[in-house]
Amino acid sequence: MKRLDNYLIGYVLGIVLFFGVWELASWAVSTFAAKPLQWAVPPPLRALNIFVDEWRSLVPHFFASGYRVLSGLLLAIVIAMPVGLVIGHERVLDRLLSPSIYLTYPIPKIVFLPLLFVFLGIYDAPKIGLITLVLVFQLLLSTRDAAKSVAKSHILSVVSAGASKWHVYKHVVLPASLPAMFSALRISIGMAIMALALTEAFASRYGLWRYIYDQWSRYGNYERMFAGILAMGILGLAFYIVIDLLERWICKWKYV
Repeated sequence: MKRLDNYLIGYVLGIVLFFGVWELASWAVSTFAAKPLQWAVPPPLRALNIFVDEWRSLVPHFFASGYRVLSGLLLAIVIAMPVGLVIGHERVLDRLLSPSIYLTYPIPKIVFLPLLFVFLGIYDAPKIGLITLVLVFQLLLSTRDAAKSVAKSHILSVVSAGASKWHVYKHVVLPASLPAMFSALRISIGMAIMALALTEAFASRYGLWRYIYDQWSRYGNYERMFAGILAMGILGLAFYIVIDLLERWICKWKYV
């Protein structure tokens, strides 16, 4: 219970620090920037007021973006993590498949967006597909490296006790790899939201990036733009909190 309280206190202090830095940045811009840019960074309380006032119009954008990120993340987990565990544990597969992974990982996945639109249409499917592509390699490599780092002595000890290959994965490889997998998930959230911004720039009616871009380019309303940015930050924060809580529930041994 004490650890959970410290966890919550840490989040509260972090949020206060964030808004403090934002307030300082707003003051600096309004004080020292050229006149046309003096209101480009509104104070956080003003952005919060706009956020509350605009919440009803932000809701469809928020849930559209959340649905795309969640769908892409779940697909990437289902594809990448089992494959990463197997490649990391099976040395032959690692030597066979790793060169192909190294060859394709550095390619910016945005180059595949036109093909995704061709094959998947113009609605949510290509957006989710691009997010999945971006995340798959990050999760795959992190999971593979975690599985490769499992001590051979741990594996040999359960094999000598008569464990099958399935039990080796279930009781040794997977538990030992879980902390690194959760770390990779945290990194992937930022990458997913970055990919979300790229996808929502095309053929999107709803989405937080669509809202932010419209407020900036069409209306020049920086206050509403920052309300959209705040909503995007809240979306990312919600995903991080869920991942943290899942890790505390699944990896209980880390928090004993």
